[in-house]
Amino acid sequence: MRVFRTDPAGVAYSVAGVVFVLVAAVTWRRRTLNPPVARALVAVMLGACWWSVADAVAVAAVEPRVAGVASLAIFPGLGVTVATFVWLAATLARTHGSPRRRLLAGLLVEPVLITAAAATNPWHALVYTGAGTPDLTGSALWGFGPLFWVHSLYCYAVLAVGIAMVGHAWWTAPAAFRAQRLGLLVAVLVPAVGNALNLLGALPVDLDPTPLGLAGTGVVMAYALFREHLFTFTPVARALIIEGISDAIVAVSPMGRVIDVNAAAVDLVHRIDPGATQIIGARAADLLPASMAGTDEATEVHVDLDGRPAELHVRSSRLVGRRGRSLGSVLVARDVTEVAAQRRHLAEANARLTEQVATIERLRSDLAELAGRDALTGLHNRRHLVTEFAALLAAAGSSGEPLSVVLLDVDRFKSINDRHGHLTGDAVLVAVAHLLAGAAPDGALVARWGGEEFFVALPRTSGPEAASFADGVRARLERDGVAVAGRTIPCTVSGGVATSTADGATTDALFHAADVRLHAAKRSGRNRVLACGPGVPPPAGHAPAALVTPEPVAAGGGDGPRPRRERGSALG
Repeated sequence: MRVFRTDPAGVAYSVAGVVFVLVAAVTWRRRTLNPPVARALVAVMLGACWWSVADAVAVAAVEPRVAGVASLAIFPGLGVTVATFVWLAATLARTHGSPRRRLLAGLLVEPVLITAAAATNPWHALVYTGAGTPDLTGSALWGFGPLFWVHSLYCYAVLAVGIAMVGHAWWTAPAAFRAQRLGLLVAVLVPAVGNALNLLGALPVDLDPTPLGLAGTGVVMAYALFREHLFTFTPVARALIIEGISDAIVAVSPMGRVIDVNAAAVDLVHRIDPGATQIIGARAADLLPASMAGTDEATEVHVDLDGRPAELHVRSSRLVGRRGRSLGSVLVARDVTEVAAQRRHLAEANARLTEQVATIERLRSDLAELAGRDALTGLHNRRHLVTEFAALLAAAGSSGEPLSVVLLDVDRFKSINDRHGHLTGDAVLVAVAHLLAGAAPDGALVARWGGEEFFVALPRTSGPEAASFADGVRARLERDGVAVAGRTIPCTVSGGVATSTADGATTDALFHAADVRLHAAKRSGRNRVLACGPGVPPPAGHAPAALVTPEPVAAGGGDGPRPRRERGSALG
């Protein structure tokens, strides 16, 4: 017996529900950029998802009672969507933090009341009226009751307040970001207008357009709210460097495009060129004198400000990542036209510029550190490992002390992904990484080698000591497994151990020896650690140079690039 019929409107509502879930998921994953706004947007998307799913069931259900119940079930999602949208608008209107929770509690009172009224509608018919409402049939022909109109008026009044808040946020935003806020304002107006036209019967089709409009709105809102993530700096550093000082700050991409400015910089650009309209995305050479860029030293630049000759004190600082990759530059400028007054404060100005450059350099250092970390586990990545391991090996050779390495691989990791899903697989990798980092002694180098493999370098550690360390990690995982979302996932690892005093004092020799023993541990039954000893074949030859060539490591478990080999599931 068919439960649902194929209905274009039902399909459209279902697709909108999927879009809401995707936007909520992406927003939640990126919530660290702006947690208050992210939480509010996720709540809006989940409420809209409920609304869309209820609409889909209402139009596609074959059983009349199911369609009737779904028609009434729309109200919780609708009410939550409206309430949390106003909460989102109030959050956007604030420069820091979230509004008081009492506001959210007050906004949720009406959704609770209309939900209760809808649930009891067959008894009093105040939300929907007409034939069939007592036994929840014929929902397509129901009329609107008095409580429905009260609820609609309340929703539009509250939405008007929210839209006004977004409009205020747009109006008071820095000139460089007003276009972004305007896009947000237009995005929230579209579904509101569509719903109003639908209630007034002005649309040619019998279809609630609001959830469909909200799907596009959610995507636009998520993009607009998190657009600043494209900026090289972290949000905290941006607030410190860009908005926290009175000097003009201009961030320029490696391609010479302006990617961020503060209010002082906007004012400076307009004083240089009153006709400048677009700043963000424009070529820096088209907005500023060429002499303001291209140097890492302070310089004096002569320009015309408001039609009069003026002198600017400018510092251009290049941001350089690992391996010399350019991340762009930052220009710091101030008007020093009043020479006599500025000379009295020259020492203070130089101190401020030095502090700003130091902050930028600290940020560059932080970015370089992040480039050496694996995004999923937080351990050092393979690129950092290969660079630092050479120094550890050289130190061991100079001191004559042993250097041991451990290569561990999660057993049957593909089966974990297939059985429990990739999110659980990622959680297993994170748990193994935390266990290794916590168990490793001081001075050890712990890294994610690739996929589900982990590498530990142990200075001043003999082969038996390294094997004991690795077997302790293996035994703990075998005993405890990995706790994920309230359940325990069985997990074991296999490992190979190599030592500089027994396997060679070169990077290739140690990596290759540990790799060969890891393979032997896999072939001999998994869940074991093999080191140099009876029954363990000695490594033949050396690994090729590609074995230690840095490669990017994927954030997900098991699907990232392999260090050298490509194993099938039989060796997983």
